[in-house]
Amino acid sequence: MPTQYPDEPTERHLAPDPALMEAARARGRERWAAAGDLPAPEEKPPGRRLTPRVAVIAAVVALLVLAGVTIVTFSGGPGEGDPNVAQPSNSYLPGLITPPEELPDESSSAPSNSMDPTLASSALGLITPTTTPVAAPPPAGNKAPGGSGSVTMGPGCGGYSSVGAYRDGRKGWVDHGDGKCGSTFVSIPMSGDARRDDPSAYGLWTFTAGGSCDLSVYVPNGSLEEVGGNPTVYYVFDRDDIGGTPMASFAIKQVEKRGQWVGVGKFKAGGNLTVQLLTRGQDFNNAGPTYAHHAASAIKADCTA
Repeated sequence: MPTQYPDEPTERHLAPDPALMEAARARGRERWAAAGDLPAPEEKPPGRRLTPRVAVIAAVVALLVLAGVTIVTFSGGPGEGDPNVAQPSNSYLPGLITPPEELPDESSSAPSNSMDPTLASSALGLITPTTTPVAAPPPAGNKAPGGSGSVTMGPGCGGYSSVGAYRDGRKGWVDHGDGKCGSTFVSIPMSGDARRDDPSAYGLWTFTAGGSCDLSVYVPNGSLEEVGGNPTVYYVFDRDDIGGTPMASFAIKQVEKRGQWVGVGKFKAGGNLTVQLLTRGQDFNNAGPTYAHHAASAIKADCTA
């Protein structure tokens, strides 16, 4: 007969109380926090694995989103054209690279001989200069009654002015010759810019002449510092001074016409004729200053009534 133990505890299986479990976890977290450490993260059950079809769809969506971001980045997005958004405006750096000067296009109005290596075409298109070099010394100055005949003006001949002249050794204005007509000329400093003039400095010839006048410019002999125009630009005015719009303009490559007379064209004069030598020109190269000068010598006007 089996022995009975009425006081022996019987095995029981009870479901855990969720409230008690959560309270226990809270007490554990408080103890970890008080100890200055954090509990190990709870392991989570592995997520649901993606099927191949779902993975492909997710990859396509990600590529589309990335492409959208790229398009917005390179196209400027919806803010393009907004005045508050900085936009590139120039291809140069202000203060470092100067934009090219806007100059008028002379190609449409240039005469047929505009490619002549000696004379540049008239910027005004009124007078077509021609080249008739004559290797001869300039004649003595003379002035015919009534303004007709042959008239020569220049340094030592009369009718010439060096406006804005100053002396500064090789840099400034330099006189050459013995002071007589035909053997005297002036070297005028260049502005340093091939397209800009120094408005305060120029050579000036003034003729009392009427009718139709053929002008010839004498280019003296000398070094680059003395006769270096490449080219030298002149304005012609139908008055006894400069100002306003010139009647015509012409240019001579002095470096190629040294020691020669150069015919520059026929001009209509109403009693006076003025020729102005401009200072535009570059007097330096990659090696440094060249001290190149324009030469102002004799100009002859052969006029007929």
